[in-house]
Amino acid sequence: MGEMRIVYEIRAQLVEQLKCLDQQCELRVQLLQDLQDFFRKKAEIEMDYSRNLEKLAERFLAKTRSTKDQQFK
Repeated sequence: MGEMRIVYEIRAQLVEQLKCLDQQCELRVQLLQDLQDFFRKKAEIEMDYSRNLEKLAERFLAKTRSTKDQQFK
């Protein structure tokens, strides 16, 4: 009887530990998903910024070229 009681106590402890580990795992998976979403949105914002900056630079270059061309005519 004593051995069976010890086995049940150990099993109960292991089940409780498994629940804790499972909960930690779920929390970490959620954190990783949140980080993935954050970095995906950040990358989209940076790509938009990069495209807009490139357009601005092209417009500026075109303007300075046309101004320079008019000066030398």
